[in-house]
Amino acid sequence: MYIDPAAVPLPGNCIANGLRDLPGRWFVADQRQYFRFEYPKYEGSCTTGFHRFMTEDDHDPADGYTFYTWSDGTRYFQREAYEFQSTVYISVYAACVTPDDTIAATWINYDTDRGERVAQGTGKRFAPKDDLASGITLVGSLEKINGAPINALNIVLDGSFVYLAGFSGMEVIDVSDPTAPKQVGHYDGSWNDIRVVNDGTNVVAFLSPRDSQVKTQVVDVTTPSAPHNIGMLQEYSHSLQIQERNNKKELYLATYNESVPRYDVTAPKTPVRSGMAIVPGDVSGVHDLFVQGDMIYANNTTLGLVAFDTSGGFGSSNVEKGRFTLGYSHASWAGTIAGRKLVLAGDEGMTRSSSGGAHLSILEGDPASANFMKEIAIYQTRPETGIHYWEVHGDKLYIAYYHDGIRVVDLSNPTQPREVAHYNDWIEENAYGGAFEGALAVRKVGDLLYVADLERGLLILREQ
Repeated sequence: MYIDPAAVPLPGNCIANGLRDLPGRWFVADQRQYFRFEYPKYEGSCTTGFHRFMTEDDHDPADGYTFYTWSDGTRYFQREAYEFQSTVYISVYAACVTPDDTIAATWINYDTDRGERVAQGTGKRFAPKDDLASGITLVGSLEKINGAPINALNIVLDGSFVYLAGFSGMEVIDVSDPTAPKQVGHYDGSWNDIRVVNDGTNVVAFLSPRDSQVKTQVVDVTTPSAPHNIGMLQEYSHSLQIQERNNKKELYLATYNESVPRYDVTAPKTPVRSGMAIVPGDVSGVHDLFVQGDMIYANNTTLGLVAFDTSGGFGSSNVEKGRFTLGYSHASWAGTIAGRKLVLAGDEGMTRSSSGGAHLSILEGDPASANFMKEIAIYQTRPETGIHYWEVHGDKLYIAYYHDGIRVVDLSNPTQPREVAHYNDWIEENAYGGAFEGALAVRKVGDLLYVADLERGLLILREQ
């Protein structure tokens, strides 16, 4: 099925032999959806094809997987097919260059359970936003371990150790010398998020699995060179947050449903479940959250950021205090900057909606104000790349901004956010071509910035 390149619908104005001008990076998106976009690197020739990581195995149907590309110089075509548990999956993609120097693209996805799904998209050229750095320098890095890249998704620090969570496990890295970080420990698995609790005697890592069928793991890292599992929490979590109050440390789980479980992790080796809040109103799944006292700010994906009060009891009777809708609510923060209470809402949805593409929304943060959760300003590098995570220090915001690297924003006047420094860690030539590349998380200690990069592992930067 779907083996005829000419059968995939494309516009009638494709430029004959236009693919000779195609090589380079492009942003290709179906703007009707939140996450149908990519940054492919087209290279090669009509003889070799344009797939970046093609091997001879791609053409061997014996293992149940096939991939091939085809082009006549005008139309590019690729087809991928495989079978899993008696279900056949086929993915087809075709593209051509149009007279306005854009790409016209069509995706066809088929499986024997759901049938055919077709989407059209457009693409434009994409490159690093600006020069390598301004106000920030590279101090050190650890990009590979035993020759294999570190695909880092999140990062935390405890003393002189960095903990990286990623596709290939959790890495424990000694950063006592920031110019020469070195791995000292490893824990297998595939992890999306991590938090570390140190009670003065024991050091414990809580790990959010990438597999939704796996529960949140509890890993003893007291001896950095010998991480080992000591249990699991009752629930899966996509991401985690910790709040310290009343001499306790509380761990909150974002579970991708309406529930927010809470654990007392003051004694981290023996976490105790202390309740479960329910996000009020319509819910599309809590991706992440921020906790400030009894207020929880839940990133409710396509239904926005929901602020609700749990002071009446950490359960199902929580009261919604405000809601802010943007493209795809990914991350949030609440606190005081320059003497003003603010809420920061991070958008990951690159769509042509009223949000104008992914950006940071700066909101009124006083729950007593009639304008609570109303937008007072935005900060955006460009619509084609999303915001992942950030940290606030004083009046400055340190953003891990995917393809646009680390961006430092002065919020001393919150209504007029001003970029004051940046570092472009994304390397166009090496990136695999996905929507989520580059800087995914940043932690600041002193004048050093510790960055989790999806392709480059750990980067240590210094703010000048």
